[in-house]
Amino acid sequence: MRVVRGKVGAVVALLVAVGLALSALAGLTWSRSLDVPADGPWRVVLRHPAGGWGACLDDASIASTGMTDDSPASYVTADLAADATARDVRRVVECLSGAMTGGTVQVVAINP
Repeated sequence: MRVVRGKVGAVVALLVAVGLALSALAGLTWSRSLDVPADGPWRVVLRHPAGGWGACLDDASIASTGMTDDSPASYVTADLAADATARDVRRVVECLSGAMTGGTVQVVAINP
C-alpha cells in the first residue's frame, strides 16, 4: 500500500508542478489574444513592462511614446500614427508579446 501512495503522491506533485509552470507561461502569451478596438487612432499602454520591449516601440507606425520617470518605468504609452492600421497595432503587440517577460499590455482607442 505504501508503494501505491508514494506513486500517487509523485503523480500529484508532478501535476501541481506542471500546472504551476503552465500558469506562469500563460502570462507570457497574453498579448496574442489581446483585443484591438475596431477603430483608431490607437494607443498601446504598458504597465510595469519587463524584458527587451524597447525595440518594439521603434516601429515605423508609432508616432510618439511616453513613460514615467521611475526606473524601471512603471507606465509606458505608444501612440500610433493617424494612418496606422489594425495590422500595424497587431504587429507591435506581437513584438511586445515576444519581447516582454512581465507586465501588462492594453490597446485603447484615443480621440484625435
